[in-house]
Amino acid sequence: MKIRTRLSLLFILCSTLSLVLCGALLLHASVQSTVRSAEDNAVSELSMLKTSFSSMAVKDMDSQSSDTVRHSLLVYVFKSYVDNGLSGSQYILKHGQETLYNNSGYAPEAILDGLEKNTVTWQGEKLFAAVTETDLLREQYQIYLIRNMTSVYDAIAKLRLQFVIICIFAVLISAALILFVTSRMLRPLKTLEKEAASMAKGEYHTRIPLSESSLKRKDEITTVSESFNRMADAVEKHINAVTAVAEERRMLIGALTHEMKTPMTAIIGYAESLDRTKLTEEQKKESVFFIHQEARRLERLTQKMMQLVTLTDGEDIALRDVSAKHLFDLAEKTLDTVVTKHGAALRYIENGEHFTADPDLIVGVLINLVDNACTAGAKNITVSANGPVLSVSDDGCGIPAEIIDKVTQPFYRADKARGRKGGHAGLGLALASRIAQLHQARLTIESTEGKGTVVSIVFGD
Repeated sequence: MKIRTRLSLLFILCSTLSLVLCGALLLHASVQSTVRSAEDNAVSELSMLKTSFSSMAVKDMDSQSSDTVRHSLLVYVFKSYVDNGLSGSQYILKHGQETLYNNSGYAPEAILDGLEKNTVTWQGEKLFAAVTETDLLREQYQIYLIRNMTSVYDAIAKLRLQFVIICIFAVLISAALILFVTSRMLRPLKTLEKEAASMAKGEYHTRIPLSESSLKRKDEITTVSESFNRMADAVEKHINAVTAVAEERRMLIGALTHEMKTPMTAIIGYAESLDRTKLTEEQKKESVFFIHQEARRLERLTQKMMQLVTLTDGEDIALRDVSAKHLFDLAEKTLDTVVTKHGAALRYIENGEHFTADPDLIVGVLINLVDNACTAGAKNITVSANGPVLSVSDDGCGIPAEIIDKVTQPFYRADKARGRKGGHAGLGLALASRIAQLHQARLTIESTEGKGTVVSIVFGD
């Protein structure tokens, strides 16, 4: 059962019970008040009759008269009073066991059953009876009042029926109102269910719309909706990041597969030559040399590929304060080997600069940039630090302006023939750019074709 249905049923049940209970209490109090008022009126009427009749009878009666005369006179006086009554009550006058007057047709003792007043159902009618005594000339007389209360109880029955009808209509109206209000209040939950289902299907852009009134109201449902929207933002951001990484990795793997074809073809070709063709010792040495060279190239290619994939995964790096001199000292031996191999001159410039960096990653970038400069035919290379900028400048062939924006893409090479010949896979600047991003820095490239290139890492951006 849905929460909206459960809440609606609970509210309807509570409101119905409250309405019925309150109405029943009020109806009971009203019935008791009506019956008591009718009975009290009858008793008051009987008391007034007793007072008036007794005073008038004492004046008219003569103690010397016979019983028959006195009784006839009493009946005459009593009848003159009761016949003028407008209440519809009926009266009985008795003296001991003798009934002097009875215009009701009922036996009052049976109705009263020993009580001074009583209400009973008699022959299908509700009758109220009351009795009082009066002393006339030292003799006791009983005056009975009998009033038909059927109309009063009929009115009460109609009142009960009206109450039931009113309760039914009130319950129906309150149920409809509760269903409407509950449905309106829980509408965001329905939207939440719909949007959650959409998100489960991969539609991560879905959000729950929140009106200004709901934001001002700030109830629990609005809070849940806002939490869902924040969760959706986080999920969408994460999915986009994962998708971007997956797409980047797919492109890297595709490019790596393409790049591996050339060295693999060369290795297979030279291996088949060694296996199937009679070669001279010099040719065999040359084949082995080329196989070794291409295998080393594959090794470098896979190592750089693994490093780039690891950095793309967003692994945390250890940053610490390091001086430019310390970075140059760490890279010096490797850089000297690189520039000596290519017959280039290398110099360092620093003025006590410090950077917040991972030394191993930054040294790797410097080695890659110097190696690229040597590959570009540079004879003079400068590694320098100036404020927040760490640069490698050279006097090599330079990079055409139209491709500067592309050289940081994985496996992109301006001169593909020279890149393959030098064992470069086109991953160096891609790695450098990614490492700069991890340091909250940016990689800038300034180059003039035929004059040289300056590649810089600008920290603090």
